[in-house]
Amino acid sequence: MHPSTAPVTRTRFHVSAGARPYVLTAPSTPTAPKAARDFVHAVLRRTALFPLLDTAVLLTSEAVTRAHLHTPHTADILLRMLTTGHGLRISVHGRAPVRIPPPAPGGQPDDYGVLLTGRLADDWGTTPPEDLPRPAALWFELRLGQ
Repeated sequence: MHPSTAPVTRTRFHVSAGARPYVLTAPSTPTAPKAARDFVHAVLRRTALFPLLDTAVLLTSEAVTRAHLHTPHTADILLRMLTTGHGLRISVHGRAPVRIPPPAPGGQPDDYGVLLTGRLADDWGTTPPEDLPRPAALWFELRLGQ
């Protein structure tokens, strides 16, 4: 679902006292998506969030690939992951502004990775450039039991 057509009422991603942040910085090279997949897999494989692993790895790969395609090879891609007892949030920051393509006729985005994210994530969107010292980010959330 495109953020502009998403339901107005969403379940908030609550950050609990046991939340854990993880950060990966990778050069914008063709190997960045694999490095990001391996990172997410390593973090989630032995946690209670294991049921979210396959979806998290797939959506991370799509987001990092998208960032790599729009980020100069001299820049880095930043992946931020926050895990809680009930889910996770991953954001991917590149050096180019994140453009979410408008929905195609029928309400679906034209970009395959964004389409997957819209279908599989519990929530997703973009972070405006002023939130971090990087341009915009594509982020998504996955929750257990949804």
